[in-house]
Amino acid sequence: MKEIKTQFKKDYIRPYVAVFDVAEDSHILVSSPNVRPGAGGSPSGTVTVEPLTPVDGGDDDNLEG
Repeated sequence: MKEIKTQFKKDYIRPYVAVFDVAEDSHILVSSPNVRPGAGGSPSGTVTVEPLTPVDGGDDDNLEG
């Protein structure tokens, strides 16, 4: 006995897109707090830049090709 297979078309679900204009987008960054690194933000901390220390890896630094 043969089975009869039937296929049904699935409904197409159209994607929904909504675009909202936010007038306050430029004010978000204007009201951001000042950055105060170190000291937990009160009072302002200090930032130090360490000098570069070159690392010589010997022959492992040489590229061959």
